[in-house]
Amino acid sequence: MKSLETVQKTIRVFQIITTVAFVLSVVGASVCGVVLLCVISWHSGGQVFGIFGVPVTAVVSEGEWAQAAAVLITDGVLLTTEAVLLSSTCRYFRNEQLDGTPFTEEGAQYLRRLGIRFIYMPIAAIVMVSVVLVLLGVEMGGELSSLPSIVTGVVLIIASCIFRYGADLENRENTNSMLLIESSEQ
Repeated sequence: MKSLETVQKTIRVFQIITTVAFVLSVVGASVCGVVLLCVISWHSGGQVFGIFGVPVTAVVSEGEWAQAAAVLITDGVLLTTEAVLLSSTCRYFRNEQLDGTPFTEEGAQYLRRLGIRFIYMPIAAIVMVSVVLVLLGVEMGGELSSLPSIVTGVVLIIASCIFRYGADLENRENTNSMLLIESSEQ
């Protein structure tokens, strides 16, 4: 059972890393939202806040507000998507720790659903961001890609199949053990 202990310790490390990444994603998305509200307010001629009675003005020029808003919206949506995925991943790790093994039917099913989420959620986020960019009339300088998430999703789906097979083997072993016990009692 040493290998199972190693798996559990590794899962615990990944759970901690995922939790930290989740918190950073939430903080980043929140900062993007607050700064976006500030940019919109500054563009509308409003004052967001002041320091020592002196109003703080926008850090973007009048002509660049749409570009700044586009970057903030893009980053905010992508960070929010990552936060949702990381939250689901943390939930899987927590459940796996409680079960004590990755080889459960429920765990394999949850991992498959998580893999599917890793495929469709980033694609949906990119489509949403693209629509907003078109509405703002802004072109992004870089490319948006969901390829890493698609690969992660496929790997999670394959891992769920392996874990389901392991759960089937474990159930079969438990059933055989129970049959042996019953036949020895008779």
